[in-house]
Amino acid sequence: MNFTRIFSVLAVLVLATSAFFAQGNIPIKRVGPTVLKVDAAGLKKVLRPMNRPMVINFWATWCDPCRDEFPELVKLHQKHRAKVDFITVSLDDLAEIGRDVPKFLAEMHSEMPAYLLKTSNEDEDNLAYRTVSDKWAGNLPLTIIKDERGFTVYERNGRFRPETLEAEINKVIALTEAPIYTIIEFVKFKNGNGKQAEYFYENNWKPYREEAKKRNVIASFDMLPADKESAGAFDLILITRYRGKEQFDASEKGFEPILKALHPNGPALLDALKPDEFRETVFVYRGRQIP
Repeated sequence: MNFTRIFSVLAVLVLATSAFFAQGNIPIKRVGPTVLKVDAAGLKKVLRPMNRPMVINFWATWCDPCRDEFPELVKLHQKHRAKVDFITVSLDDLAEIGRDVPKFLAEMHSEMPAYLLKTSNEDEDNLAYRTVSDKWAGNLPLTIIKDERGFTVYERNGRFRPETLEAEINKVIALTEAPIYTIIEFVKFKNGNGKQAEYFYENNWKPYREEAKKRNVIASFDMLPADKESAGAFDLILITRYRGKEQFDASEKGFEPILKALHPNGPALLDALKPDEFRETVFVYRGRQIP
């Protein structure tokens, strides 16, 4: 056996292979990102923000507008990922969870967490859609923005305009970083009419603010009974918080449609006594939240 000839051939093969790899011609099989399957219950958990604003894009590989807008979504994710979470939810068939869906995401260089919504029947479909939005029936694409508390602040059914979506993203970032303003009211019950006062605040003040929070008119609120240290100076502390000066200044205007919608004929009262007969505001603080 001619070992010299064999070694010569091997040397040529090694050199050729090294040159091939040196030119960057390494044959790598591209593997797309992991796509997780979720049902209606799982989707509800996925849509819960982790103390940061969130952008959610619903799409499918068969949806041309979805595919067309996706590169812009990737760009926005790269630009704002330090302050905003992005996720994508595909409505493709389950068979595509390891095929076309990750393939497309890899082609887009998407690094966003990816999910595929798969429900077992039409009722679960509708439940999933209502979890996302009361207005949504599953038509694509759909892009929504949630603030850090989980409230939807932007919704676009159809292809989004990149400049509009980025403006909304910047808006929710600014709102998240904005200082908190508060209105704190100290209320005293008059003439032993505590039941009437408690009924008034439970059935008017509280539901007004619950609705205002849903509409992003306020950030949060608390209704606290006075402690023993108040020595009878007041019976109730009402706290309304606003995120940023703009929301704070627009408070009165924001509450107007809420009052009309919930109690168009005036506040709910326990009996014939009017509010001025059973409650008195003894002190009000308005301004930046006290540390």
